[in-house]
Amino acid sequence: MTLLRAAARTMLASYFVASGVKAIRNPEKLVPAAAPMADKVVPLVKQYAPEQVAHYIPEDPATLVRLNGAVEVLGGLALATGKGRRLGALLLAGTIVPSTIGNYPFWSRTDAHEKAVDRSNFLKSISLLGGVLLAAGDTEGKPSLAWRAHKGGELLAKKTSKASDRVAKRAHSLTDGNDFGGKVAKRASQLGDTSSDLAEGALAGGAALVSAVVAGSRRAQKAAVKQAKVATKVAAEQAEVARKQAAAAAKQARKDAPQQLKAARKFAEEQAAAARQAAKQARKDAPQQRKAARKQARKVGKHIELGSN
Repeated sequence: MTLLRAAARTMLASYFVASGVKAIRNPEKLVPAAAPMADKVVPLVKQYAPEQVAHYIPEDPATLVRLNGAVEVLGGLALATGKGRRLGALLLAGTIVPSTIGNYPFWSRTDAHEKAVDRSNFLKSISLLGGVLLAAGDTEGKPSLAWRAHKGGELLAKKTSKASDRVAKRAHSLTDGNDFGGKVAKRASQLGDTSSDLAEGALAGGAALVSAVVAGSRRAQKAAVKQAKVATKVAAEQAEVARKQAAAAAKQARKDAPQQLKAARKFAEEQAAAARQAAKQARKDAPQQRKAARKQARKVGKHIELGSN
């Protein structure tokens, strides 16, 4: 936490702490502005809230003003101290909306001066709302939960894809090479081990991603865990596909090995027969080649003697 951030959050929180203390100590001044909002919002909240929760929602405007003030104080202290600052900023954002609409309804004013004053205060409250929303999203330079989950899923998928490619290449080299007999069984076993390691690594990566998510807002945590589960599921599916491909490649390699061995032996026999035929032909042609060489040598010697004379 930098000094600038600490100072800025403390200054931003001071308004809410002072406003909250004022609302708790003297709510009667704010009741006339809060009553219309309470009459509209409270019945709506009770309608959609669970029955066990709706029973405890107060209807008295003064109680609601005090409750809003208490939330402002708690959120302001959390923002100023840095303990739960992001959650505190979200609470403050929630308190600004009803208080702004209830205190500064400039759209309903008929007097020009009152309308101008309310509009100015309304815009100031909107500015405060923007400030606390920025504070709620401030991670102090650290990656956010959603970013970590997204990047973790991408990294996990990338590693799984690379591992799958390695398995496919090893299976391909097994079918194309001259690995016979015991080598075929050995390579097939290695492919099975690689696929098992891939599945275990995918599941471990998903678990590590979930455990690496730090404390934050409840909604961000749920989103990060959900993305981690999806990434783990995808990685496990890819690992299962890779395992099946490796098993199929190993089976095919074992099936094709005798044929490849037979073809290699046939090719070797053909090469040996060709070599024997070439040697036989060379032995057959050797006397004629020696005779021709001696004849050529005599002609050359005769020309040399003529040149000397």
